[in-house]
Amino acid sequence: MSNNKNIQILLVESNQEEKENFNSLAATENWTVIQMGSSYEAIQWLKKNDTASLVVVPHDAAPLNAYQTFDYIRKEIKIDIPVVISRNNATESNDGHNYIDKPFTANSIKSLKNTLQPIEDENTQKVYSLEYLETISGGNHEFLIDCLKTFISSVSGKMDELKVAVQDNNIENIGAIAHNIKPSFEMLESTIGRDICNKLTYEAETSDIPVLAEELNNEFSTIEAALKNDFKELR
Repeated sequence: MSNNKNIQILLVESNQEEKENFNSLAATENWTVIQMGSSYEAIQWLKKNDTASLVVVPHDAAPLNAYQTFDYIRKEIKIDIPVVISRNNATESNDGHNYIDKPFTANSIKSLKNTLQPIEDENTQKVYSLEYLETISGGNHEFLIDCLKTFISSVSGKMDELKVAVQDNNIENIGAIAHNIKPSFEMLESTIGRDICNKLTYEAETSDIPVLAEELNNEFSTIEAALKNDFKELR
């Protein structure tokens, strides 16, 4: 799941009570709500901004109703953004539109989350990639797990060595350790880990080394946690 703080809902609603209700519900998901009183205001906002994740508009919105608003966004502004129609007693429909109930409830938010799921999945970035390992493993799962176990154990040990080298201000040893573990990060396509290793090996000013070492350790810890979450054999 992506960071929910990046989700912005463009809400078209003239009823103050419904606006406050929606805001309270959206706050539980850490969504940002951008409120508009009419479909015209929403369209003008979309013409100037492209940051909304989803539009919620009443079926009887004015001056353009929900269906006209949907068509205008698609055909005139040419923005491919989900449009959800809010209405009283919304029922399932096969007309291709998404609907939610009013008054807004937790079920309304649940429906919006389902609509947002593809967007959040797209925005979710893996901290590692197995593409290289899957290529060389030829689909051998045991081989892949062995490689990941080796990554965790070997890099963990090197992180301990790096910490000591930083404490001793042993610049030569710091560079050697970073150079040694760079291929491990490259194996999992961690560009962050690779770039920090390069800096520690070739470019870093002495004053920057403690911060870079800490960043590298954090990146390793993040990858390790993600791997253990994804593969029970690593826990």
